[in-house]
Amino acid sequence: MLRMGTTMTFSVVGVVYILVAGVASLPGGPLPPMDFRHFAVLDQRGHFHMLWTPGEKDIVFEIQVATRGYVGLGFSPNGGMKGADIVLGWVDAQGNVHAHDRYASGMMIPIIDDSQDVEILGGYENDTHTVLRFARPWNTCDKEHDFQLTSDTMRVIWAYSFDDPVTEYAMTKHDHRGTKSIFLQEPQFVLPAFGDDVFTWEVRMNNVSVSGEVHTVYWCQLFKAPPLSRKTHVIGYEPLIDEKNREHVHHMLLYECHLPESEKHYEKWLQVEGQQCFSPNMPLSWANCRSPLVGWAVGSEGEVFPDHVGLPIGEEHGGATYFMMEMHYDNPNYKQGIVDSSGLRVFLTENLREFDAGVLILGHMVSPSHIIPPGREWRTVGHCDGRCVDQALPPEGVKVFRGLLHAHLLGRDITLRQIREGRELPVVFKDMNYDFNYQQGRILKEEMSILPGDSFITECGYDARHKRTPTFVSIVLWRLQICKSSRVNGKSSRVNGKSSRVNGPKLIDEEGENALLEKMIEKKEKNEKETAIDMDYAKIYKDVVAKAPQDLRNVSLYDLIHDPKTWQDEKLLAKLQEQTAFGQHRMFCGMRGNRVFDGYPRSYKYPDFLAIKLLDEECDADHGAEAYVPVTNEDEGREQEGDVSADVSEGQQEADGGAGASEATYLVLAAGLGFVGLWRL
Repeated sequence: MLRMGTTMTFSVVGVVYILVAGVASLPGGPLPPMDFRHFAVLDQRGHFHMLWTPGEKDIVFEIQVATRGYVGLGFSPNGGMKGADIVLGWVDAQGNVHAHDRYASGMMIPIIDDSQDVEILGGYENDTHTVLRFARPWNTCDKEHDFQLTSDTMRVIWAYSFDDPVTEYAMTKHDHRGTKSIFLQEPQFVLPAFGDDVFTWEVRMNNVSVSGEVHTVYWCQLFKAPPLSRKTHVIGYEPLIDEKNREHVHHMLLYECHLPESEKHYEKWLQVEGQQCFSPNMPLSWANCRSPLVGWAVGSEGEVFPDHVGLPIGEEHGGATYFMMEMHYDNPNYKQGIVDSSGLRVFLTENLREFDAGVLILGHMVSPSHIIPPGREWRTVGHCDGRCVDQALPPEGVKVFRGLLHAHLLGRDITLRQIREGRELPVVFKDMNYDFNYQQGRILKEEMSILPGDSFITECGYDARHKRTPTFVSIVLWRLQICKSSRVNGKSSRVNGKSSRVNGPKLIDEEGENALLEKMIEKKEKNEKETAIDMDYAKIYKDVVAKAPQDLRNVSLYDLIHDPKTWQDEKLLAKLQEQTAFGQHRMFCGMRGNRVFDGYPRSYKYPDFLAIKLLDEECDADHGAEAYVPVTNEDEGREQEGDVSADVSEGQQEADGGAGASEATYLVLAAGLGFVGLWRL
């Protein structure tokens, strides 16, 4: 099924079509017309244009660059030159095209590859531009020097000079260069021309003063749906970003608010301009605004849903009437005087689509126990069990048409694994080159089926090799339910901490909320700006203190986590990584409005299943390997441990054999993180 309005056709005029692989030079000349399916401008000047058409086995590119010097287009694992796979070419004074398949070993002239895996289809130069057209396979099988192109995010690097090289290895440094993340197998988003049946609803912040005292702020504001005469569908959205603040606006989420008698609880908040999210001053009723309608993140140009689905809006039609916008502002340089009115333009229609849509959130719980150790690569997983899916799906299941893979700055790869009747299904949502600055949702060409009993594992890879301190991480999207998990650990150690039900049922104190409203109105009338709070989510660890072993007695989990020595012990980290990836989890499952399903939260262990073994069938000579391999709880000697006890006797600690310093640290850290995980859930 085609994505509405996103296929564009581009033509170039010419007469010669040449197929030559890996040549040093060939006669240049005008190129024959070719309809390219996709197009992107790679630089802010508008001087470097890339056109391409993906095929089944290969992909054809054309670059049109405002220069009479050399041009280069490459594919990089991280956006830099080192390790990049590059095509570099130019047109000499005699009109001959020179082009090569090259690779970069560092910040130097790219080396001509012994295996020339690019077909140079032609090129030319005119008074203003150099044009080069070439084709290459998705997988060249040159695993040493070529970059395999896939449906993942591809970091395309580009460069050009105003001068031609003297020889193949004698050339001046490029005059301009850059990188851009792109989905090569999907078209770039283009907003279609809607008919008269589509109208818009603009949801924007109202001149929010972004604090210059903290580096990151989440700001929340309440909104009400526009007046609707009958059932209406949301069919897409686009971001409305204040240009002067583009570097500061990281993401926006528009949440549905669900409480009985919603007008009584939410109508009054429309007269104020918001509050810092998750702070002590945020009204408790806003905590019931947690079901996302739409979400935008940096790099996305917006979304338009396929023409057979829409999200209902309005309580009387199965949606919501009140909404909360959560805006994430980044201000790492503590810039002063930022005032922002960014938001979303939501597209609606009364011309109802065939199906109502919804959102399913999968992944790891937002929890302080989700820690990325400094100085290394790390993997975490989140689970969704089949019992949870059973409670919300109809017997025939549902179809997924869109997905958004989301991680934070340290995220490097995300994979969603779907398991049915003990067997892994082909992966639909995966990005092994995840880019924090390119979070564009994907509309599936073939819809993904979810049936009752299906379970999911969300795997996330993080790169914290450049970090010196631990990072606290705070998700595929049908508004069906939330199905996520949080890790708990089961090694025994004595840990004491305060008890709380942070995510338990929330009773609304109407009197207290009215008093808070009056204070917010008073501040608005006096034009007083809210002082942002620097939210230290790690401070919860100060209340968790070890009582055994003796050498760690009365040491808080906060101090242990922030001690650099904790993260320098390879044995300890190996155990934590094993537990993070394969240890006991606490499963959370519920519907919108904070309604938790019966039997949840509950303990959950890594499941047994047959996993797909990926084969490089294009390049590997031996295809006799099994397509599936078993994954069990006991793989690689894993220990499946029970829930953490928050208060284990010292006698039990001694019964464990008397741990050394490293083991003792691990036991306290594991038990403490597990306790916090249970506490939060």
